[in-house]
Amino acid sequence: MNPRRASTQAVSDYREFTVPIELAAHFLCFWTQSIVGPPGEYGHWVLPDACIDIVFINHVPPVLVGPWTDPFEVRLAAGTKIVGARWHPGRSASLLGVPAAELRNRSVQVSDVWRKKNSCFARISDAPNLAGRMSLLDEALLAAVASAAPFDRAVDAGIRWLARHPHGRVEQLSQRLGVSTRQMQRRFTAAVGYGPKMFQSVLRFQRVLNLAGRRYTHQSLAQLAADAGYADQAHMTREVQRFANCPPSTLLRTAVCTLGMSDLFKTRDASPNYL
Repeated sequence: MNPRRASTQAVSDYREFTVPIELAAHFLCFWTQSIVGPPGEYGHWVLPDACIDIVFINHVPPVLVGPWTDPFEVRLAAGTKIVGARWHPGRSASLLGVPAAELRNRSVQVSDVWRKKNSCFARISDAPNLAGRMSLLDEALLAAVASAAPFDRAVDAGIRWLARHPHGRVEQLSQRLGVSTRQMQRRFTAAVGYGPKMFQSVLRFQRVLNLAGRRYTHQSLAQLAADAGYADQAHMTREVQRFANCPPSTLLRTAVCTLGMSDLFKTRDASPNYL
């Protein structure tokens, strides 16, 4: 999830935290968000990042925010306090027990999907502060991962290959992993929420935010587009408009990468065949 400042006096204090080593295989980060300032609303923009989050807003029942392919805005009142946990792309299905595609472009109550584990989260929203909620969330997730199913290792390898080869074609990925294009599409959709081509586009979009957010210096938007893996600046503009409803010049002033704590942008070595 990704905050973007609205034209009100309320502002967002958004922070990310590393997860315990026991959760690191499943979860990318914990995060908190507080809406502070005078009475008013904050316009929180959720931008596609290929992740699923479990989110606790104030004292209402928790929700699962699925992998979105379009941006959407949530209006949050001043005083709102949120704590959440973000799965690594492709890792939620092994824990939730349902295909990620069932959550695509949806936000649903945890009780509607994760019925067996719902009782583990009952106390979290009642904690008096964000630190207490995050501690209880840590405990609940540690208990939940004990019964997690194995990841789809082919999809996991495919995610890393696409991260290291932003210009790579899905056909190349299928050949490398020894899986048909149709089977790769099906398995990606179950694990990530959509196929490898869409995942590649979302990851490229997040790479732009990652480059812009780590003091990356580029001479022009055209150079940024090339470094992020786009065919040209026009290609980047089209996809940014698609995923953020604004041009790159506006996006880069207001948004941050929500995959910044992953290692998907840190290496380019080839991934092995995990099948």
